[in-house]
Amino acid sequence: MSKDSGSNPMPNDKGKGPELNLLSAFKRGARLSAASLRVPLSTSSCFTQPGASSSTKFGQPWAPSQPLGVLNMMTCPIRYSEFIELLRDIDTYQKDEKERSLLQIGSMITTNNYTFLELAQDQIGSRSLRALITRNQILDALLFDSIRMNFWSLMNSNFGRHLIVTMIRAVDKPKKEILYKLTYDNTLELAKQETGCIALNEVFEEIRGPFRDLIFDLIAQNAGWLSFDPYGTHVVQNILKLHIPSATQTIAESLDGMFFELAMKRHGSYVVEKCLNSVFAREKVLAEFRVNDKEWVRMANDKFGNFVVQCALKVMKQSGMTDLLREFVGKLRPHFGEMKNGFGKNTLKVIEKDIGLRILGLPDHLPGFFP
Repeated sequence: MSKDSGSNPMPNDKGKGPELNLLSAFKRGARLSAASLRVPLSTSSCFTQPGASSSTKFGQPWAPSQPLGVLNMMTCPIRYSEFIELLRDIDTYQKDEKERSLLQIGSMITTNNYTFLELAQDQIGSRSLRALITRNQILDALLFDSIRMNFWSLMNSNFGRHLIVTMIRAVDKPKKEILYKLTYDNTLELAKQETGCIALNEVFEEIRGPFRDLIFDLIAQNAGWLSFDPYGTHVVQNILKLHIPSATQTIAESLDGMFFELAMKRHGSYVVEKCLNSVFAREKVLAEFRVNDKEWVRMANDKFGNFVVQCALKVMKQSGMTDLLREFVGKLRPHFGEMKNGFGKNTLKVIEKDIGLRILGLPDHLPGFFP
C-alpha cells in the first residue's frame, strides 16, 4: 500500500468541541464568545425533589423551572449521567405526563436555533440529543426539523454529524428521503470538507434506494478532480471499497489518462491501488501503464508510485496474468541497478520475494541487483 507510515491518512475527525455559552443563547438568541459566561455546576440536580439526593429517582413529574440546569446536564461530562437518569425517570411517567415532559425539553432545545447548534456541536451535547431520539414521535419531529434546517453545519461538525446517521435510522421512509436528498444536493461540496467527507462516508453506509445510486454516480462522474482533492479522495476510495460494478467502472472511466499522475501523489496512489484491486477497474489501469514504459519505470522509483507498482505486480500474479507480469517486469529489468538505491528497492524486494524469479523466467539469483 502507498503510505508514509503505514496507514492511509484520513482527515482528523477528533478534537474538542466548542465550549458552550447556552445562557445567552437561551435567553437572548445571541451567541457569546467562548470566554464569556459559563453555566456553573451544581452539587445536586435541579430536578431532584425536596428531600431526595441527586443519585435517587427524581420522583415527582418534572417541571422545567430551571432550564439552564438541563442544558448544563446535557453538556457537562460529569452530569451527563444525571440527564440519562432523568430520561429514564420520565419514561416511568404516565403517557400524557411523559409526553408533556419530553416536549418541554424538546421545545427548550429547538425553539432557539443557537441553543440547538451549540448542543449538537458539543461532544456531550450531541450524545444527549441522540439519547432523545425515538422517545416520542412529536419530539422526534422537532429534532428532525432542527437537523434538517442545520444539515450543512451538522455534516461539518465533528460531533454534530453523528446526529444525521442516528436520525436516518430512526425516521420513516419519507423523512429518510428528505435527508438523502439533502445529502445528494450537498455531496460535492461536502466531499471537499475535512469533516464533511467523513460524514458523507458514514451516511453512505445508511442510504438505500434510488438516492444511493444517484449519489454514487455523481461521485463517480466527478472522480477525476475528487481523487486529487485531499478530502475528496477519501470519498472516491470509499465508493471503490463498496465494489459496486457500475460506480467502479464509471470511476475508472473518469480517471482514464490520469493513473500515472495519481499514482505518484500521496492520496491519489490509494485510489489507483483500489482500482487495481477491483475486477471492474484494473483493466483500464493496466492498459494505461502498458503503453508508457518511461512513466512505468519512473513510477517504480517514486516515493508513492513504487507502492502502486508493487500492487500492480501482485495483482497480475494473483490473477494469473503471467505473460503480462513478465512483460511489465521486463520493462523494469534494464533499470534494476539504479532501482536498488532509491524507492525502487521496495519493488525489487517484491519481485524477488513475492513474485518469484522463476515465474518471470529469470535466474534464481541476480547478483548485485536485489537488496
